[in-house]
Amino acid sequence: MSKRDFQGLNCSIAQALDQIGEHWTLMILRNAFHGVRRFEDFQKQLSISPTILSARLKKLTNNNILRKEKNKKDGRSIEYRLTEKGLDIYPILIAMLDWGEKYAPSTEGERIRLVDRKEGRPVRPVRVLADDGRPLTPRDVTVLPGDGTDDILQNLIDHRENRKS
Repeated sequence: MSKRDFQGLNCSIAQALDQIGEHWTLMILRNAFHGVRRFEDFQKQLSISPTILSARLKKLTNNNILRKEKNKKDGRSIEYRLTEKGLDIYPILIAMLDWGEKYAPSTEGERIRLVDRKEGRPVRPVRVLADDGRPLTPRDVTVLPGDGTDDILQNLIDHRENRKS
């Protein structure tokens, strides 16, 4: 298994990385969430080579994260739009934004502030919450195997749980 291929690994994180883990892919998605839709605009905004951009957009469309549509105004140019699967990536990007602002801040101050459009209030950082709304840390969570767990993943779960004893 190469570092670029996680398909043989029975792990949800590995499978997510296989689809969106490459750094240019995440930057393309960041721009898509900001309304960038055309190849030329992605290329201009990111200063990315056309070959790399083309490959990443193809992978995102093949994985149903972006979909291609004809531009409604001219009918000739292609736009890339987020699918429902793509929209579900938003919390991941916001968690990365929160982490980056905390651990790799700009000396000039906050780079981006997220504000609730309806209320005008700041958006809270992404957190793992209990069913009752309490924030949880890794120490507050027990990991249990699911129906799709294989021996390798079971060993990892066992390792984590045995360290607590």
